[in-house]
Amino acid sequence: MHITTVCWRGPFPAYLKRFHLSDSDYCSCGGIGTALHYATECIYTVSLHMRKTAPNFEQAWLKRVANNLVSRQKIRGIIKFISENRDLFRLP
Repeated sequence: MHITTVCWRGPFPAYLKRFHLSDSDYCSCGGIGTALHYATECIYTVSLHMRKTAPNFEQAWLKRVANNLVSRQKIRGIIKFISENRDLFRLP
């Protein structure tokens, strides 16, 4: 799970579509289903949100999140929530 967190890989639509494992890269809320989307803006994961950084600092922010225990736990929680509630995240 630690590698998944650090690499931002997981049951995220954008990641799955990139490898032709899904037809769409959208979250059911309408946003692009990236790990960053779920961690900062998805309406279904509000309780697990982290503060989003400015786009020009995104790489440094991702590195800081990967090195922070609390942030990694939040990402694990997001992955677990998505895995346990797959129907909620499917497009109609």
